[in-house]
Amino acid sequence: MWAAALVAVGTLGGCDGDVFETSEGSVDDGNEAVLAGKVEEALQSYAEAVAAIPESPELNYDRGLAESLAAHHEEATQLLLKALDTRQAPLLQKVRAALGVAYSRWGVTLERTTPALKQGDDGQLALAESDEKSPQAQALDKWKLAVQHLEEALRMDPSDAASLHNLEVALLRVDPPCSSRDDSHEDNDTQASAAAIEPKAEEDPAQAQSGGTPRAPEMAKDVLKWTEQLHSCPDDADWYKIELQEGDRLSGALTVPEKPGATLALEVVGPDGQVLHPGRGADGAASTSFDLSGTPARAGTYWLRVDNVALDETSYGLEVKVRPACSAVEDRFEDNDSADAAVLLTPGPLDGLKLCPRDPDWYAVDLAEGESLFLYAQEAQGAEDEDEANAPAPGEPQVPPFVTEIHGADGALLAKGAPTGKGRVTTLLTPGPGRYLMRVLGDDGYEGRYNLNVQVVPPCPEGDDRFEDNDVAPDAVDITEAAQADQQAAAAGPGGAPAPQQPAGGGGPPTLFARVCPGDVDWFSYTEQGDKPSVVTAVFEHAKGDLALELYDEAGQTLITRADASTPEQNGEAVALPPRPEDDPATAGGATPTPAPGAGGEDAGPPPRTFKIKLSAPPDAENFYLLEVQQPSPSSGGDSQDQSDDKDKSDDEDKGDKDKDDKQQDPKDPGKDEQDKQDEQAKNEPLQDALDKLDRNPENLEAVESAKQSPLANRRPGKDW
Repeated sequence: MWAAALVAVGTLGGCDGDVFETSEGSVDDGNEAVLAGKVEEALQSYAEAVAAIPESPELNYDRGLAESLAAHHEEATQLLLKALDTRQAPLLQKVRAALGVAYSRWGVTLERTTPALKQGDDGQLALAESDEKSPQAQALDKWKLAVQHLEEALRMDPSDAASLHNLEVALLRVDPPCSSRDDSHEDNDTQASAAAIEPKAEEDPAQAQSGGTPRAPEMAKDVLKWTEQLHSCPDDADWYKIELQEGDRLSGALTVPEKPGATLALEVVGPDGQVLHPGRGADGAASTSFDLSGTPARAGTYWLRVDNVALDETSYGLEVKVRPACSAVEDRFEDNDSADAAVLLTPGPLDGLKLCPRDPDWYAVDLAEGESLFLYAQEAQGAEDEDEANAPAPGEPQVPPFVTEIHGADGALLAKGAPTGKGRVTTLLTPGPGRYLMRVLGDDGYEGRYNLNVQVVPPCPEGDDRFEDNDVAPDAVDITEAAQADQQAAAAGPGGAPAPQQPAGGGGPPTLFARVCPGDVDWFSYTEQGDKPSVVTAVFEHAKGDLALELYDEAGQTLITRADASTPEQNGEAVALPPRPEDDPATAGGATPTPAPGAGGEDAGPPPRTFKIKLSAPPDAENFYLLEVQQPSPSSGGDSQDQSDDKDKSDDEDKGDKDKDDKQQDPKDPGKDEQDKQDEQAKNEPLQDALDKLDRNPENLEAVESAKQSPLANRRPGKDW
């Protein structure tokens, strides 16, 4: 190591044999002991000398050399710093040189120090959290001080060969060559030595989110990723290679720190040596991303070349994505591409199904006399690339990218799915006994995952849902408990497949399938555990019977809000849980109330709130519906209806008129009114954003946020000092 190359001041040259600067009995004994390698004996002699003679720069210099040899780094540097208080230029130069060596030795010791570790809850050892710098960071500080003193020593005596050598050693620690920091894929400087890339399926992001709904296992195969933090040195191209199968779609991007001179270019070379994506555009600008998904790949080896355009050392992130051919990741029911190949289903939810371009999916179900059929297909939240490709244009409403149909056994079309957010709902009331076929067909060129919910229900009243009798508020059914019971009771999913580990429809927790019979009213309760905005939605086919959705307080006595604006174009209703009041710690920023014993301690969060939910229909109407509670984020899509926005606007207008009347009767300070308006707007923004995103996704905000939070962005790997 470089530490072994340090030339010790006064012992291995550089001082013309003049090791020490003080002569006195005890001092001479100490000097001789140092030269004999007996450092501790020397320190004892110096301690006796301190009591006998006055302190001087010369004595501090002698003692500092000995303390440094004894690895007493702090004592050594303090004594040598005191020795700088001399007017003798030769001694001052030697003190500077000695300080350079002392700080260097201190740096070496710190480099060899093991960081403090602690045992985590999982039993694994990890770095202990501390406000202090790491030993490596402290070592770097010492090496920088060594450089300062050695440079000053050489300024005073340019012929000091030992200090010149020691300065080179210190500079290598402060600014080591780029090759010492290069990544683990070196040497990948040529196409022949390219490092292999092996993309893998990512962990389900919903697993890490509180209340997130796990995606179907099949969806993990839709996009394979390879992401690493890497390093680029000047005049050193980095080559990577990846094996693609027929029909794979390749894309990738660099993340380069925003700093002067950090310019990299990304080039893609095909199996035949053809440049598929040049590293520079027609204007000469460097390209840092590529997307070849529009041209499915031929099977073979593809190469990626990262070129350091500015010849400046920099870290960078490289992310490579592979979307396999749609035919390679189809669902378990293929080939069900025709009515003759329709898959006979057991009623219930199905998640993670796959639509490929020009490839419909056919299913079948048997109905007995008097039974009705409910079909709901919903676009699943799948791979980021598919979500982005299928998002509507800015300002346009969300339209399901597929159609659903119900056919008779003879092929006659009996019903078509009505749109509802990102899905379609179809109800066939008592069509008669027999086998019925269901078709799901994507728009031209559409590729994506979807969830299917098929329910077969006997006629009313015996065919009413299992939640009866929940016709009054005191008998309200808890939505969360009922959804959990559904999951636990499902021993197998449709078609004999394993039971899906998520609610019906896959849109979020929790979801229930229910029914309103003529003259019937359904009551439910929902307890909100966190402080995220929540939205209650009811999805149903408007043409088969309109339903009204109402939100009440916990007692079921006070109406909070009502939604009754569904249309044939927007099939369903939605109501938002009101924001917490200003004096609630969850919104006011105060301390969280003391939780009940066993409630989770400091991180228990805000106290729960319970609401009652009422579903009703005209006296002679009956219908099926999916009741769901969502906690959408402002940057995510979902399923709801535009009429919820219309209802909010109407409520806002009514409230505005009332506020206007109040102001006429009781004039207020305009400045305070404006502040109140801003406060109210800030309070409602998260909820309004959530409702808007349920209907449409005008921008790919998820990609923007992901880019901002990417671990590859603006991050430089730690140097091995």
